[in-house]
Amino acid sequence: MHSVPGDDSPIDSPIDSPIDSPIEVAIVPHTHWDREWYEPFQTYRVKLVHLVDELLDLLDDEPSYTRFLLDGQTSVIDDYLEVRPEQRERLARLAGSGRIRLGPWMILMDEFMVSGETIVRNLQLGIERAEELSGDALLRVGYLPDMFGHIAQMPQLLRLAGLEHAVVWRGVPSAIQSTAFWWQAPDGSRVRAEYLYGSYSNGRDLPDQPEQLVARAHGYEAELGEARLPGGGILLMNGSDHLLPQRGLAAVVEHANEIQARYRFRIASLDDYVRAQPSEGLTTWEGELRSGARANVLMGVASNRVDVHQIAAAAERAVERVGEPLSALLLPADRYPDAFLQIAWRHLVLDSAHDSACACSHDEVVEAVRVRYEEARHLGAALAREALHQLACEVDVPPGSTIVVNPTAITRGGLVTVPLPGEGPVHLVALDGTACPSQVVRTRGGEGVTTVVVGRKIRWVVEMMRGPEFAGARIARVEQHELADGTIEVTFHDAGPGEPFLDLEATREHLLALGDRGATISVRQLRAPVRDVVFAASAVPGFGWRTFRAADGAGPGSSVHASGFVIANEHVRAEVDPRDGTLTLEADGVRVAGINRYVDGGDGGDTYNYSPPAHDTVVDRPETVVVEVLESGPVRARLLVTATYALPSHAIGDERECASRSTATVTTQIQSFLELRAGERYLRVHVEFDNHVRDHRLRAHFPLPARVDGSDAECAFAVVHRGLTAEGGPHEAGLATFVSRRFVDCAARSGNDTAGLALVHDGLLEYEIIGDGAVLALTLLRATGYLSRSRPALRPNPAGPLDRLEGPQLQHRVTMDYAVVPHSGDWRAARLHEVADEVLVPLQRVRGGGWPGAHRAPCDTVLQVEGAQVSAVRRAGVGEPLEVRLHNPAPDPVTARVAIGHTPAYGQIVDLTGRVIGSFTGQVALGASEIITLRLALTS
Repeated sequence: MHSVPGDDSPIDSPIDSPIDSPIEVAIVPHTHWDREWYEPFQTYRVKLVHLVDELLDLLDDEPSYTRFLLDGQTSVIDDYLEVRPEQRERLARLAGSGRIRLGPWMILMDEFMVSGETIVRNLQLGIERAEELSGDALLRVGYLPDMFGHIAQMPQLLRLAGLEHAVVWRGVPSAIQSTAFWWQAPDGSRVRAEYLYGSYSNGRDLPDQPEQLVARAHGYEAELGEARLPGGGILLMNGSDHLLPQRGLAAVVEHANEIQARYRFRIASLDDYVRAQPSEGLTTWEGELRSGARANVLMGVASNRVDVHQIAAAAERAVERVGEPLSALLLPADRYPDAFLQIAWRHLVLDSAHDSACACSHDEVVEAVRVRYEEARHLGAALAREALHQLACEVDVPPGSTIVVNPTAITRGGLVTVPLPGEGPVHLVALDGTACPSQVVRTRGGEGVTTVVVGRKIRWVVEMMRGPEFAGARIARVEQHELADGTIEVTFHDAGPGEPFLDLEATREHLLALGDRGATISVRQLRAPVRDVVFAASAVPGFGWRTFRAADGAGPGSSVHASGFVIANEHVRAEVDPRDGTLTLEADGVRVAGINRYVDGGDGGDTYNYSPPAHDTVVDRPETVVVEVLESGPVRARLLVTATYALPSHAIGDERECASRSTATVTTQIQSFLELRAGERYLRVHVEFDNHVRDHRLRAHFPLPARVDGSDAECAFAVVHRGLTAEGGPHEAGLATFVSRRFVDCAARSGNDTAGLALVHDGLLEYEIIGDGAVLALTLLRATGYLSRSRPALRPNPAGPLDRLEGPQLQHRVTMDYAVVPHSGDWRAARLHEVADEVLVPLQRVRGGGWPGAHRAPCDTVLQVEGAQVSAVRRAGVGEPLEVRLHNPAPDPVTARVAIGHTPAYGQIVDLTGRVIGSFTGQVALGASEIITLRLALTS
């Protein structure tokens, strides 16, 4: 979003300097269009429409103005055409002639804030939309001008979309000394990356005098120095944030070529330029680009608005991990809800825009982002329910059975909550006779709807009896009494187990007659008792289901228990220290003390960067600790640790810098709900507190079993190893606060053994290894009050407008969820991908049985995938075959086996554009860190 403008002033140099052959100076006219940022989308769209109107007129008026890049994203076209639909043919004509370049993205996203699958859909939607408008409109370059760093697997994703070049700015390390390098993904695939040495705005506001244009090129040539490739050209990106195209540029270029011979200026497309540049002898860089050596990567966006990151994670899971795969697998192909899923994915992709997903925007913009994420989540959940109901009609089981569905690939058990009518002990039994440990959490019932009406207002109650408020179809009997004041009291009793339902039509007629006589009627509903039961469902097949029935009695026991300060199951033991609320955790032969210590410090930063006050007050011990047992087992045990802290109320300072923290304090109670479940090898932690402290950062510290030299974090389609430091530069300190998608692991070898501690986190993206490798710190929130400050401690320049904001202060109740996983071995031995699925993608439940024509077995699977991680299960459209995207996060080759039901699958291997690149039968080999997409021939 922000770059260093070029210098337009003339310099003393001969225009016709001797040279063997002229240096190509490619001028790429463009605009960088933030769809929403410090102003809302619709405000920006008004400006966008004016810009594109101007662009179309300019291209028609000046045939020599041969190229314009619409920022590598097709969303600008859709936003424009929604207002100017009559311009579609004109735009298509100019794009078809190659004069307007579109895509390959739908939106310029942030690569670390969103899932890998969201990045894939973004790329697919962008390419599809550009080619729909015109095949010649597609920019065949991975244009990545302003992302806040780049993921390790981006080169592989680009190659899978048929793109051999990338263009990058932020994140390029100091080890890259030239304007191009080979960028290699963990699987070995690579693209030639053009480095925008002077940013994507190095050619903005070019002079309107040819002599000055030559001088500008000469100045930039001197700035590049040895960074310019031997025999290579000079790239001037003629544009910046929300800039209109520069009229008259073509004439200036023509005249500049006439008055000198050192440079050959031309208006160029970006893809033509990069394809013509040298590729020999380039440095190779493998993995992610996260350096702040030359351009800010603004790493604090991972923790600035944790509420946005949490809601983003929930929305992505609801669509890509539950709603979409269940729709693809459980619904007939001709009923695939493609239109709904397209809406959901459009919301997710639009929200992946770097200023949107990073929440470094005005409060109004953030609220719009939240709405889109919530709508996507709602769609994912609604589509999942429809798919589950379809399955319930097809599974041949007794009425009232509970069908547990696993939306992930690995066969697994887990806790499921089910409401069961009645009172007293009860447990669940699989239909094969396996009894499951069960626990009655609570019994509810009693008073339901209660209202008093007079006369004909009874018609409202009669209508309510037909709706969800009253659940009238479950009434077993009706009683009527006349009270002392003449009121007629009518009591409806819900049906209990085994009781027949009452036909209420006669009752409705009777009530209407009472109303017509003007009677006062008191209507009461007494609900039958219902038990909320959690049970440990056993071995539910991956992408399949298993059926259970209720049985009276307590059922089998379990080793889960909580008492005093201790919570334990057969694998894990956690003990709370009543002095400071920290935990000693033992599991898998690993014992760690002092974990989950809350540490609060000041933050004088902004939505882009953390900034410690010059004089900080760090609070890491509570004043009081209270421990309560909420559930003692036998299936789930829960402790509540309430720790009370006196936290400084706010930071002191102006918009330039933060000097200290206030001496006034705010009493803050942090509630930690510790949970262990039957069979699980990790401790779940749920945190809640009312945040009335401003300008601060709260982290949870986890001492490690042994000092480590780095971390392994899940990112898009990869597990990335990082050291303890990060490279910074003169404009941004190299703070080693890194991003992980779902888990981060810290493991160290001691002799022949490896011990580690991992965190599986839900939307809490930022972590840091501190204490010289001794402690893992997870950021729970950063509360700040500025979009950007002018001079925070770790970034001496602003990153955006110096606007005060209230939203990032998060002055409300906040909640966080994570799981602590002590383990032996490395992240692979700990099965952290599977653990993340267990924690974050719960088993689904639907009531089944008694449907005519049901034919499916009580326990079965639709799709089997073994040996690789599953990123997507979808159909490309209504009636289309299944597509399954797999990836291997490990550095060693694997073989994945795929079956439809119990029959080995076969079909085609396709790239991200749908182009067939191979075939498979039953199994497919994946190289180290490889991503592969399968189109299955057998679809039912």
